[in-house]
Amino acid sequence: MRQRARIVVLLLATAVLALVPCAARAHLFHKTYEPPENQMTRDTRLLQLLLDDPSERFELARRVWDGTTRVRIKPGGFRRWLVRPNEPGMVFKADYQLHRWSASLKAEAGRIDGQYGTALVARIEHGLAARHRDAVKTALLEMYVVLLRELLETLWQHLDRPEATAALYPFVLRYYSVNLEGHLNTSRPLAATTARAALDAMARAFGDPETGAPPAPEGFDRQRRRLLRVLGEAVARP
Repeated sequence: MRQRARIVVLLLATAVLALVPCAARAHLFHKTYEPPENQMTRDTRLLQLLLDDPSERFELARRVWDGTTRVRIKPGGFRRWLVRPNEPGMVFKADYQLHRWSASLKAEAGRIDGQYGTALVARIEHGLAARHRDAVKTALLEMYVVLLRELLETLWQHLDRPEATAALYPFVLRYYSVNLEGHLNTSRPLAATTARAALDAMARAFGDPETGAPPAPEGFDRQRRRLLRVLGEAVARP
């Protein structure tokens, strides 16, 4: 099962690596850098917005969760939703060709449940059925800690490949920012400071092809463990 998770992350890495040169050129004319999005992070953000919607759109949130509906905020309107049936997005696979992709947050949570013995799917679905926002949000936080742990493990194994670290580390930042950073900033500010320091230190542990500086695997591993320890403590249920 662990090998399967590594294969999933490596497929993502391979797909992203094919796009790195173009992505780098695209960012030359931007003043700020935004971490990359994928369908999972988009659905996560939309699910969060739906959970907080004053009109209690729990049924729509459930359809976003299980991937049967794609949703986006209507331009010019706050909390006005444009809804359409799920049409699988296009993603790059290992052969660099476009393929249909129809995964969902529920499917990803189910993979984690099967691999690590968690109960994310049951907890999130129970929370949605009971209209219990906090129950859903807590399970999503725990899900993203697992996703970060898997991604950081892959980075750890490929520190000697600058192209891999350049492609994968932005997703580390996005997985942290989309679902964990806000929670830590509001409820655990000291943990948020430590987590950000660990992320910055990990970035400094990558090798630099331009200067010839080698990667610092011990430093990266130390900061990786520091980050995961802080996140685990921050999202732990009482």
